[in-house]
Amino acid sequence: MRTFTKLFNSILTADKETSRKAAREVREAVYGSNDRGGYEIIKSIINDAPAEYEKIMEDWRRENFVMAISVMYFLHDKENKPDFLFPWLLRLLQHERGNIRHAAVRMIGNELGPLTVHLRVPNWKSTHPGYSTEKADHILFELYVNLNKMMSDLWKPSYKRYRYISSLPASPYKSVQKLLAELEEDCGKKYIADLIKRIDDINSLDNTLISVVNTESKQQILERRKEIEKEISEMLKTTGSDFKPQDVKDAIFNEEEQDDFMHVVTMFDRGGNASELGNILELVTDAWNYFPHKILGGISPAEQALKYGKK
Repeated sequence: MRTFTKLFNSILTADKETSRKAAREVREAVYGSNDRGGYEIIKSIINDAPAEYEKIMEDWRRENFVMAISVMYFLHDKENKPDFLFPWLLRLLQHERGNIRHAAVRMIGNELGPLTVHLRVPNWKSTHPGYSTEKADHILFELYVNLNKMMSDLWKPSYKRYRYISSLPASPYKSVQKLLAELEEDCGKKYIADLIKRIDDINSLDNTLISVVNTESKQQILERRKEIEKEISEMLKTTGSDFKPQDVKDAIFNEEEQDDFMHVVTMFDRGGNASELGNILELVTDAWNYFPHKILGGISPAEQALKYGKK
């Protein structure tokens, strides 16, 4: 039996047929190996998968690589951060090749059980340092939001004629629908209803995000920015968030669309009560208005309002 190192070397460098066979040998190696050192190699391969994937030029080789990763994905060592590959996997969900999408669905689906165990077992507590029910709620919220956005982006009028997911034609839209259905089933109706309400509460701010008064001076804006940064630091500590104030500032600076506002909210939101969510929404709105945005040329909406107010 070939080692994992040799198998992946073949997957990444050999001809099409040899690469395909090596990808299918990975399953046998995973379940047939008693080599403890082999599992350490597996963890390393999984952790480096997104970067390695970007180096691959041929779609057929990418397919072989992703399928091989999906077979041994459950052996990763990131139990305290189950979403560590979600950004990559969500991209794979939109790939034109069905086998790649199926592998992505399987890998994300592998995490849904652990992420939702606290919904099925009262008073459940994680034994993994740095992982909590609040973090699980945060991950589930972001995943639900991202899947719904992808579903909206991938929608085609021709899908109206299909009543069931199983009858949809093979497509990224179908893959996203299947994963979303699995997520909703694992979470339960009440939990999903709560997620939807939180999303609605956030969307209700769409028309009030930029509510800065034009009469503020440059100095007042800078002073308010410092106050907001202190408030952010305190709120992150209060909610037990793993994020730092700089993470919030970076997310706002690099935002590209309105949905990114919701991403900033999830940095704080631990699924608390309505009062806490209201405080978070108010703070994020202030941060959004007073912190610099790259798309505004490195200034804040408040500074932009001041700039146009002087004209």
